[in-house]
Formats: sequence, C-alpha cells, structure tokens
Amino acid sequence: MAPMLMERASDLRDFVGSVAELRDPVGVLSITIGIEPGATTGGTPAWEIALENDLAQLRRDGSLGLATKRGLEETYARLAELLDPTSTGRGRALYVALGSGGFHEVTLRRALPTGARLGPVAHVLPLLEALDEGTPTGLIMASRDSISLWESELEKVTEVDRIELEPWVGDWWPEMKGPARANPLRGQQTVSQRDRYAHRIAVAYRHTLDETSVTLGALARERCWARAVLAGDPRTVDALDEVLRNTGLITITIGANLEGLRTEEALGRLETALETLAAQKSLERIRLVLGEAAADAKGACGLTRVLAALNEARVACLLIDPSRTYVGLVEAGEILRAADRAKRAVDLTDLIVSRALSTGAGVIPVPGAAAEHLGSCGGIAALLRW
Repeated sequence: MAPMLMERASDLRDFVGSVAELRDPVGVLSITIGIEPGATTGGTPAWEIALENDLAQLRRDGSLGLATKRGLEETYARLAELLDPTSTGRGRALYVALGSGGFHEVTLRRALPTGARLGPVAHVLPLLEALDEGTPTGLIMASRDSISLWESELEKVTEVDRIELEPWVGDWWPEMKGPARANPLRGQQTVSQRDRYAHRIAVAYRHTLDETSVTLGALARERCWARAVLAGDPRTVDALDEVLRNTGLITITIGANLEGLRTEEALGRLETALETLAAQKSLERIRLVLGEAAADAKGACGLTRVLAALNEARVACLLIDPSRTYVGLVEAGEILRAADRAKRAVDLTDLIVSRALSTGAGVIPVPGAAAEHLGSCGGIAALLRW
C-alpha cells in the first residue's frame, strides 16, 4: 500500500531527519518521482522512462550488484506502487538501505524531480526543497468589515478562521441626540450629534482591530507560521502587518482588495505573492552569508571553507545550489576535503547535506535564479556558529 499523503511540515522535517541518518554498507538507494497531472494514458509516461533510465545505469555500472535478489524484488514491488499515477500526491520518494533492507517512503502534493541514485547516504535535497517552500504560511485577506485567514502548508491550503471587524455597539448605544446650544434668534432645538457618534464608532473599530491583531499574532505563533501574505484594505492590512512582523514573521502585502474575487482566484493571487516572498527571503539569506564571509566573520564562501567548517561542526545554516555537484575526498575519520582532480574524488553532495543535518545545521536549497547569486561561491556557502 502506498504511504499516506504527508500534510505537516513538522512531520516531513522529522522524516528527513530519520532518512538522513541512514547508513548501509551496500548503499542507500534514493528514488524520487514527479507525477505529471493528467498524464494517465497514452503509453509510458515520461517520469517512468526517466526513472528506468537511471535504474538501468545503476545496473550497468554494477552499483546494485551487492544487493540481495530478494531485496531488489521488494524494492521494485514498492516502486510499482509509487509509480501509480492514480494515487494521491504528485511527489513520491523511496529510500532503501540495500544491505539491511530497510525502507522509508513518503508522498507529497508537490512534484519531486524524478531520478534514482545510490550512495553511502540518502539524497534528501529534493525533500528539503519541498520543506523550505512548504513551510506553514498565513494567507490573509482583509476588508473593512472582516478578515479571512487561510494557511498554506506543503501546498495544502485550508481555511483557518474568519474574524468580523464591525464593532458591536448594541441597542444601548443609539445615535446620540441632544439639545443644541442656545440660539437667541431661533430658540431651543434638538439636533443629531453625528460627528461625535462617528468618532465613537471609529474608536470602537480601532479597538476591535487592535484585539484582532493580538489574536492574529497569537494564532501565527500557535500554528508556527514563518511568513505571511496579506492583501486588502490598507487601513486594516497595515495594522496586521505590523503585528506579524513584531512576532518575527516575514511578510509581504498586496495593495489590492481581493474581496470581490472568487476564493480560488484570490488565493491564487496570494500564492503568487508568496513565491515572490520566498525569492526575497533566499536573496536576504545569501546577502547575509556573503556579507559575513566578506567581513571574515561568521560566514564561509566556497566548498573548501564550507567543508572545513563542517568538519568542525561550526555550520549553523548551509546554503546550497541543488543543481550542482560538489566533488572531493572522504578521508580517515569521515573528514571531507575538496579535491576536483584527485583520482579518488567522489560526489560529496549528499555527504555534505547529511553532515550538516547531523550536526544540527539548517540546510537551505537555493534553486533557480536565486542560485546565481551563489555563483561566486561555487554554489555553496554557510553561516557559521563561530
């Protein structure tokens, strides 16, 4: 049976941690799959062809030769279930310790890059990308009268709450009326004191908004939001944005009221802004690390310096371009060294990630355009503990 769809970022983080600890004398087989939506007929799908090509290459170069026949048969049986396009989730991953026969499986909504590789440790970078992009995020649509709160986590969007902002004044607070000042020409009269009433309404509204802001801040902490996207009436959004920033969230606002749009369209606008926010965050991380490295402070730029820091467990956060390969040597005591042209040079990418995770460092994949800013560092940099 295929594994259940993973819906919580915290669960995926725990899964990545457990898989990153896998060690096996024969090797760890890492398989990730990206199912294309709607492609269930018309021959062998592209993702299945790509995966079979990778597995065939592993068979040709003898990488799978030490695995037991029974272990391989069970691997292929599990793989057949993961390839079923009718199952829930577009992203599938299977990790197999070929010597011991241990299996780890996960299914995600987000498609993963399709491929298979064998190494001393698991290839978890695709899952780390999904985790970084799928961190719990608040999607907030505000109007003058109400606030709709949604949450995006691992590409699942759910409605969290709806808060009414119209202040309740009750029957005890009618529009105020009373005598006007004495007018010797016209005599005593009764008039509506609308300005004072409007002022009281405004004060009551602001009080309601302040209470809502406190509630929203507490909700963001409770649900572990790392960022938020806000859209709507500026008078409301600005107050909410300030509170969320004060709780440590990264925020971005849309200067448009989405109240009249269909829910799907409004959420689409918010998720587009979320992609912009994620890109901004990546650039901020890179600038911070490069700035620290340039100042010869708590930053390391380039493979040689990053490996030296990893060997001493000094890395607090690792930034890595997942499209690159990082080559070097594994010396006695599992010391990692950069060495492009050495005869015994091997791909260190997964060992680097595993070492960072095992020493408590955060690992942030930096894909796409943002990775260009790591070009001067060879695609890898780190923020150091000391």
